[in-house]
Amino acid sequence: MIAKVVLGTMQNARKLVSIAESIPYDAELCCGRYTVDAKSMLGVLSLPEFETGELHVHTDNETECDKILEHLLEASLLMDTNDSVCRSIYDIAAFGEILIDFTPQGENADGQTLYARNPGGTPANVTVAAAKLGARTAFLGKAGKDMHGEFLREVLKKEQVETKGMLLDENYFTTLAFVAVSEDGERSFSFARKPGADTQIRKEELDIDVLDQTGIFHVGSLSLTDQPARDTTFYAVKRAKNKGSIISYDPNYRASLWPDEDTAKEQMRSLIPYVDLMKISDEETALLTGEQNVAKAAEILYHQGVKIVVVTLGGNGAYLYSKDGGCTVSGFPVEKVADTNGAGDSFWGGFLYQISQSGKRPEELTQEELAAFARFGNAVASLCVEKKGAIPAMPNLAQVEKRLGDKK
Repeated sequence: MIAKVVLGTMQNARKLVSIAESIPYDAELCCGRYTVDAKSMLGVLSLPEFETGELHVHTDNETECDKILEHLLEASLLMDTNDSVCRSIYDIAAFGEILIDFTPQGENADGQTLYARNPGGTPANVTVAAAKLGARTAFLGKAGKDMHGEFLREVLKKEQVETKGMLLDENYFTTLAFVAVSEDGERSFSFARKPGADTQIRKEELDIDVLDQTGIFHVGSLSLTDQPARDTTFYAVKRAKNKGSIISYDPNYRASLWPDEDTAKEQMRSLIPYVDLMKISDEETALLTGEQNVAKAAEILYHQGVKIVVVTLGGNGAYLYSKDGGCTVSGFPVEKVADTNGAGDSFWGGFLYQISQSGKRPEELTQEELAAFARFGNAVASLCVEKKGAIPAMPNLAQVEKRLGDKK
């Protein structure tokens, strides 16, 4: 593991050496081109530059890394890493599932349902939604080395999403989701995922160059349903947070992918302590907080450490809660809802795009700014639901600006 640390004083040097001495692994302190034994006070004091450095500990054991980071944090030695966000190559990177949504397209002459093959998966959808608006995005995950996986990778490339962190595994099949859409546009799902390739990604397969260089790192909860993807999710989130990324989370509950609701609650809630930005639907408030009321649920999540909470309300817009309290941001009326698939993802892609463009940390944003970001996201979602499919229906920046202008 690598942690940026603050030095500058004799007291800090002593605290750092004391922590290093308690670590059962080799540990070095790197300052510029100089590297010394972090367990040696003489070595640390011999450094010609003594302001900041990087502590390199020779372990990837998550439990041990967490302990070390906690000790550094308690000693006020962890450096503020906002500068790493400013130098990020990617505005937004997402990790998790990428899959095929088979959506109904009417019936053939024999009365059999016809399906269209649409690219999907919440994290992948978010990267595309933001990319279409102009963000630099990347996707980290795994699909099968099959016709569907190849198709998905080409879709992301076409939408200008970086795919060097997307793996194709010949041992597992790409996850398939068969979507039923009711007359009012609402969806239900049936998954072919036993196991899907997306659940089989290991932490050593992650593209660290992408993970370590993103301003916002976004994950969902479907990567928590199975191992090894669950452990990989936590590793990625902790590493990205340590590197200074803003952590974004959309639980996106799919009941059929969990053994039971209690397991879903436990696992979906387990990521909350690491999260800066969180989006849930009004149908997920009780599941994530035990509270049905939207405003109360958002406040609960805020007091658990989430800096910005957004609850989507379907056509009624979104409710957001931050340090300045809560407010509702109205949605945009649409003439006809063709398909709600991807609506929440497109909203969140638009919201994250605005945060990435602001150049501010979540705690620096005012309620007025966040309300404007949510209104932008509502405009993105309203355009998305007017067409079928998720990724194919997502709008570009000019279309969103036109809708915002038309609805002033």
